[in-house]
Order: sequence, then C-alpha cells, then structure tokens
Amino acid sequence: MRVNDIGIKEVHCASPTMNLSEIASMMKRHNVGVVPVCQGNKLLGVLTDRDIVISCVAADMNPRECKAREFMTANAVTVSPDTDLEDAARIMGREQIHRLPVVEAGNLVGMLSLGDVSMALSGDDSLVAETLRKISTPTHAVVS
Repeated sequence: MRVNDIGIKEVHCASPTMNLSEIASMMKRHNVGVVPVCQGNKLLGVLTDRDIVISCVAADMNPRECKAREFMTANAVTVSPDTDLEDAARIMGREQIHRLPVVEAGNLVGMLSLGDVSMALSGDDSLVAETLRKISTPTHAVVS
C-alpha cells in the first residue's frame, strides 16, 4: 500500500512571514499540531505547536513578533505519494516525527500522520507499535 492509496488530506499552509500567534490560531482553528510553511505550493519547512511553545513562548519572546521562517524546521523530512506506507512508518520512527509532508514534483500535496498509517496498516500492529515506540523513545538527557 502506498501513501496515495489512503487519500491525502487537505493542508492549510502558513507563509514564512506569518507571525507565530497567527499560526497558533490557525492550528486551533484546524485542530492540528503542525503547519507546513510554504511559498505558493513549495514546502519551505514545518512549524509545530511545540516549536512555538519551546522556542518562542518559553524563551519569553512575543509570538506576535516572531515569524514562521525564524522558527520553522527547514528541509523537513518528506515522502512522495508513491512512498510505501511501511517505509513511511519506518521514516517516522527513525526521525521521531508523527507527521510527514507529502511532496510531489517539489510541491506540497498533503500531510501523512501516524494515525493515518496506523489505520491503513491495522493488520500490521507490530509495525505500528514499533513506530510509536521509536517516536516516543527519549533522545535527550533529562533536565531537572
């Protein structure tokens, strides 16, 4: 089974000049935790709710003054619509990410979530469990 076999969801993008407060509102409105940052249809990076909280708010910065391009993860890991779902799950585990932008011919065409993969691969619970375990394994030292 391939990414395009399960259907690709509509994606709402932010521009690189949008401020983080606007993007947080967009996340709330669409009930998502990640927003791709695009110039037209070209993916520039991704911005997560965690990026906003940890890198901006917890650093005592004003989200209305912080721009997406300053806080996004550029060169995001992506998959194509033709990527095998099992390969996509392995990429998620290796990179410890819950969502993958789907890119075709340089353009963002959708987002794939771990939930999408788990529903589509429900017959392979071991792969889904292994992917979730890898995503959840701490990679940093605990800070007290």
